[in-house]
Amino acid sequence: MPLFRIITPSAPLRSGPFANAALDSECLFGEAFETEQSETGFTYGRLVSDGYQGWVPDNCLGELSTPNARVIASMSDVTSQADIKSAGLFALSLGALVTITELQDDRAEIIIPGGSGFLPRQHLLPLASRAADGKVASLVLGDVTRVDDWVTIAEKLVGSPYKWGGRCAWGLDCSALVQLALAAGGIDAPRDSGPQHHIGSGINDLLHLQRGDLVFWHGHVGIMQDGKTLLHANAHHMAVASEPLGDAIARIAITAGPVTALRRPMPDRVR
Repeated sequence: MPLFRIITPSAPLRSGPFANAALDSECLFGEAFETEQSETGFTYGRLVSDGYQGWVPDNCLGELSTPNARVIASMSDVTSQADIKSAGLFALSLGALVTITELQDDRAEIIIPGGSGFLPRQHLLPLASRAADGKVASLVLGDVTRVDDWVTIAEKLVGSPYKWGGRCAWGLDCSALVQLALAAGGIDAPRDSGPQHHIGSGINDLLHLQRGDLVFWHGHVGIMQDGKTLLHANAHHMAVASEPLGDAIARIAITAGPVTALRRPMPDRVR
C-alpha cells in the first residue's frame, strides 16, 4: 500500500469521505499514513503510529523525508529563517514529527513541503530509531531520546481545549493527552482509553498512586501528577485541567461509574 506523510500541521481522520463525517482522531505533521483507496477528495488508510484507520483529506497527504525528531513543546512556531524575527509559517503541535537537516545555534532547520523552515532546538527530541541519522538529530539533546518525567509533557498542555477525537495542542481528548505524553517518554500507547487499560502494570489501591500513574473509568483516563492530583482532558472543564483525584472520582461516578483500573506505565517499547 502506498505510504504518504501528513504535510499539514494536523489532519482530521474521519469516519467517512466527507467533511462533516465524525472525527475519529487526528494525524500530526510528519506521521506516516498507509493509503488504500480514494474518493471525493479523501483517502482511506491507516495511521502507522497507532494503527488508527479512517479518511484523511487528500490535501493533507504528500511526500516528506523520514523524520528524525519529535516536537516536545505544546506548540512550536515554524519560521521561514533561523532568525526568530522572521516570518512565521505555521505552528506544529506536541507530537509532530520532523526531519532536522542542520543546526544553527539554538535553531534547527527542518524539511517542510516545498522547502525548509526553522524551529527552536529546545522544542525537539531525537527519535531513538533515527538518533544517529546524519549526526544531526543526535546533536539536539546529545544522546537523549526520551523524556524521563513524561508527565511534564502532559502538564504543558494545561488549558488546551477539550475536543472529542482531537489529538493536538489546539484541541485533544483524554486518551490523546496520555498517548502524546507517553510517546515523549519513549512509550508506545494505543489511541483509545479502552486499549490503554492494558498499559504497564496494575496497581491495587488508590493509596499507592504516584506521579505518572494512570487512572481509568469507562471511556476516560487521567494522569496522576502526584498521589492525590489528577491531570486530564475532560468535558467538565472543556480543557486539560488539574484537580484533586477525589473530586474527579465523585463527579465522574455520576456519568461513567467507578474507577475501572489503575495502571503504572512501563517503558517496554522504547522508540
